[in-house]
Amino acid sequence: MLKKVLALLMVLVLGVTIMVGCASNKESNQLAPENNAPSGAEKSDAAKSDGKDGKKEKYVIKLSYENNDGDPIDQGCDRWAELVKERTNGAVEIRIYPSSQLGAKKDLIEMMLMGQNVATIADGSYLMDYVPDIGIVMGPYVLENWDQMFKLTASDWWAEQAGLLEKEGIKIVTKNWIYGDRHLLTKKPVAKLTDLAGAKIRVPNNDISVKMFNLLGAASTPMALSEVYTALSQGVVDGVENPLTVLYDNKFQETCQYLTLTGHQKTFSTFVMGEKFFSSLPTEYQKIIMEAGDEAAKYNNEIYQKQTAEMLDKFKAAGVEVSELSDLEDFKAAVKGLYDSYESEGTWTKGLYDKVQSIIK
Repeated sequence: MLKKVLALLMVLVLGVTIMVGCASNKESNQLAPENNAPSGAEKSDAAKSDGKDGKKEKYVIKLSYENNDGDPIDQGCDRWAELVKERTNGAVEIRIYPSSQLGAKKDLIEMMLMGQNVATIADGSYLMDYVPDIGIVMGPYVLENWDQMFKLTASDWWAEQAGLLEKEGIKIVTKNWIYGDRHLLTKKPVAKLTDLAGAKIRVPNNDISVKMFNLLGAASTPMALSEVYTALSQGVVDGVENPLTVLYDNKFQETCQYLTLTGHQKTFSTFVMGEKFFSSLPTEYQKIIMEAGDEAAKYNNEIYQKQTAEMLDKFKAAGVEVSELSDLEDFKAAVKGLYDSYESEGTWTKGLYDKVQSIIK
């Protein structure tokens, strides 16, 4: 109850202090006011027509995520917005807010559940707060390649999880957005498992990430991605993990000189909206948004693959020492306890790990 009250207070504050601009949202965090439609589908000031003058109502979706301007995810979202605008003749506008401009992911999801016209990127580690079993897709070393991701998201099991999320008020609008292989960037070398002992590693604020790095012997330190550069500079944390593109685009190589290719997670994301808001859109627009989102996902994936191939050279040029683990199997053995604990404590369905492995292999 307290969580919902706090989230409601945030929505009220946001409605007063953070309003939406009608031009380029990437140029400034200062947002201009606009009208909120009671139905949940927001109409801009320029499209309040009741239909008498022949104009269509205009629907606005505020899309916010942690990634910076220029990141593959960001470029994919730009493409998504372009496709939706073109195919709806401007009737649906996706307004882009990178770098967490509209707040933290957990807060955005709570806002969705209250019917707000927001959307965000969310992987299984966040969605498991609402449907626990879907969290396994973010488990360490659960996927070996991206083909396995496509097998999993095309399965009946995935469709069941998506349906359960809808019952909780969360709609998966587009899937299969490759976020990347996650690696470790630190101030001191990490060549083996024991090198992580006691190291303060920034992780996303989700239970899987926290538990995983604690099992590896580190001191998991959850915080927003936007706070990490300062935390590294001030010695609050000793390292950070993320895909190479995210690490480099956030300039973390300026504070950390050791990159270890741990590959501890093969992460992919979905984009979600509140079911209440999404269902308030005309059916034809719902279809366009979803199909355009899947096309944009392919565009993101192409950019990711291209940029990742160039990343190691960029890190090396920046003076970063790149290495691989000498004891990868020790890392895998250490984090296997995550699956065992989630199943034994009842967070995940008994036998879930084996079921997922049977689907993807």
